[in-house]
Amino acid sequence: MLLKIGALVGLALAIIAGCVWVLGPGQVPESPLPAGVGAGETMFSLTAEFPEVRDSYTLYRVVPAVITEEQVREVAERFGLSGEPGAMNKKTGEFLLIDASKDPEEQVSVYAHSGAVAYHIPDLELPTEVTRQPDLPMDAEAEKIALAFLETAGMQSPDARVVEIGVNQKQEVWTAGGSEPEAYDVTKAVRFGRSLDGLPVYGDEFAVVLGDGGKVVGLVKAWREVKPDGHVSLRSPGEAYEDLLAAKTVRPHVGGEYDRITIENVAIGYWMEPRGFVQDLVRPVYAFSGTAVRGGAPEPYIEYVFADEGKR
Repeated sequence: MLLKIGALVGLALAIIAGCVWVLGPGQVPESPLPAGVGAGETMFSLTAEFPEVRDSYTLYRVVPAVITEEQVREVAERFGLSGEPGAMNKKTGEFLLIDASKDPEEQVSVYAHSGAVAYHIPDLELPTEVTRQPDLPMDAEAEKIALAFLETAGMQSPDARVVEIGVNQKQEVWTAGGSEPEAYDVTKAVRFGRSLDGLPVYGDEFAVVLGDGGKVVGLVKAWREVKPDGHVSLRSPGEAYEDLLAAKTVRPHVGGEYDRITIENVAIGYWMEPRGFVQDLVRPVYAFSGTAVRGGAPEPYIEYVFADEGKR
């Protein structure tokens, strides 16, 4: 009898972890700032240097995506799929097209809110049962496969760079009476990132997922088109750190679940909303990253605070 435990590493988190932090010289505060209101039981400590802040930073405006059902069919054709898209999900803006003539089924989603595209072969990307180690390509070969697939599907971006190649999904399989599970690397992802105004973009999703035999079993590309729209000044990193302690963060704050958090890097970048959200402006953020401890076990930590003055 087999008992299976699957664990999918989320692409958005993996892309964030794969970004290159842009750190400049700065000063470490003489002592960490005290936890502010909203920090709960979490204990923060700061060991990072603050980055140098320029006089001004470019503000970007998103070029709105205009998505029709005909465009969804055209995108599906790039992946060799056919069929009719379902009605748009009003909350997420998703048009979903499933090609049931494929074995196994394949699907494409196009998001009206962001122009994002997601392609999946669910049974191969997220198999319900794994009984052997899939044949996954080495990193160099995985990159070649991913780039060739993007070219064939017309999904390349000239500003994209490979930021990480690694395991995307793992599964553990327990056998009856066994003392330890068999661990399998099920898929591998080639992840891409980009920069704006010389700074990393956080929140973008762009990855090609490879399965057994190096077959492409998934792709996600949430890569909003933007244009410059003036300049903004930034608040100091110290002010942003106070907001972090007070849980005034870009994403919903989850720090209360940790025993302690050590901030080891502070970087400046730009924030992109998830694919299912409408976004108008692309604003600068401070990215606070380091190590969090939960239940005695350390894990990577990253959180974002809006950096532009007067817009929190």
